[in-house]
Amino acid sequence: MKHPDRNQCYEYLKEKNTPQHVVGHCKSVAAVAYILGRALNEAGGTKAVPFGEIKFKKTKFTQSGREHYMQDPSCKAVGTAYRDFDLELVLASGLLHDIARKEERHWDVGADFCKNLNLPEEENIIRIHMQYEFTNDEQNLTEADLVCLGDRLSIEDRYVGLDKRMDYIIDKAIRHGHPEAAPVIMRKKEVTRQLLNGIEKRIGCSIDELMNDIDYENIEGTCNDNR
Repeated sequence: MKHPDRNQCYEYLKEKNTPQHVVGHCKSVAAVAYILGRALNEAGGTKAVPFGEIKFKKTKFTQSGREHYMQDPSCKAVGTAYRDFDLELVLASGLLHDIARKEERHWDVGADFCKNLNLPEEENIIRIHMQYEFTNDEQNLTEADLVCLGDRLSIEDRYVGLDKRMDYIIDKAIRHGHPEAAPVIMRKKEVTRQLLNGIEKRIGCSIDELMNDIDYENIEGTCNDNR
């Protein structure tokens, strides 16, 4: 399946009148996700089946009652051999994930925009990105995991790492009158930390080292020599 390239994604962002500061954030998420995927491809890729074959379902956490998306365990999500991540899908989904952020339920609006463009894989990633629960297996990550990790490691237009991002989210929740969200955010932080530790073991360096000196405008044409 052909995915839109960077320039085409910019045209879509322009068409939806996505604010420039949001475009900057989309570039950061795409860059972080792409670099993670490229490093993991160099380390062998993933055992997840091709993304188009993976199904997601909503589930509720007992304590909070909040709904989240996760891989549907009733369908086969693990292949018999490793494959490379589809970096074109990662790039396009990262660049478009917040295309409708200024609108209510922006994840659904953005997903519907991609649906109308006949981009079903981008649609799926964008629809779930606000409520996604990562797999706990760094050998079985999907393109959705990479984009959501990129989102969880960025503040606006820059990679900042997990600690700064989670502190930012907690502060934002408190400012908006939702201090009860802090324990949920801390739980997500711990799950994400464990996953990042597994990724770092696979790629042989820290995520911070991997993300040093990101060229947010040209990640497709550069490689990182800091590992």
